[in-house]
Amino acid sequence: MPKIIFFDIDGTLCEAGKQVTAPTVAALHRAQENGHKILIATGRNVPIIPGFLRDIGFDGIVASAGGYVIVDGQVLENRAMPPALLERALTVLDKYDMSYMLETAEGTFADRARCLAAWSRNLSDTNSEQQRLMLQLVEGLGLLPIEGFHDLPVYKICFTAGSAAELQAAVDELGDDFFTVTNMFPGGPALNGETMARGVDKGSAVRKVCEHYGMGVEDAIAFGDSANDLPMLRAAGVGVAMGNAAPDVKAEADLVCESCQEDGVARQLERMGLA
Repeated sequence: MPKIIFFDIDGTLCEAGKQVTAPTVAALHRAQENGHKILIATGRNVPIIPGFLRDIGFDGIVASAGGYVIVDGQVLENRAMPPALLERALTVLDKYDMSYMLETAEGTFADRARCLAAWSRNLSDTNSEQQRLMLQLVEGLGLLPIEGFHDLPVYKICFTAGSAAELQAAVDELGDDFFTVTNMFPGGPALNGETMARGVDKGSAVRKVCEHYGMGVEDAIAFGDSANDLPMLRAAGVGVAMGNAAPDVKAEADLVCESCQEDGVARQLERMGLA
């Protein structure tokens, strides 16, 4: 029976700042040759998905943590925040003096100096997701000046707080109209997060893609390592946590494979008879 397999990028398919290893690429191609569909499922917006990932030849992309989904060249989902919801979110984040990045189809807009100061102050290089974000901020990858943001549709907002108390207060004020995830990075402090409109997440994307292919979610398999992967691990018939995943992600997964550094994706695909 064909499967639809979803892969987070950072900490799952590859380490921060590195390409997907040859064994993992080979396993992905074998899975396709065996009749399975393979899709990226990332929190990144489309403009900052690197070319080396696109060159692998995935059947589709779940971007912006489920806000934008394209499969076989067809856009299945394009759900940015409603303008009123975006305004409310920014009002709350500004109230607590948070740094934030606005993710759009045109790129990611941010006050680079402010974000760099916040990440440097609050995060350490303890895992691949943190390393990717620090690399993005330091080198300016994908970041556009906040002054250039003019009412573009925003899919997701990533933010950093100055303290745990401020973070919790902001999350409480955002409330149930938003899907907000905090402590995004395994092993890191709980001073960061991302938010999007309620009902938009990687799990909703899994269901949309399965519907597109006329398959049930029981035929979906998802690989991830971070908090924003939980909705798709829950939605898929089989949720696989990486060996480097956060403890709460491992606790909810059906299976735990080797770490990203140990080619966990390739090994697990082989064990499942998919590659």
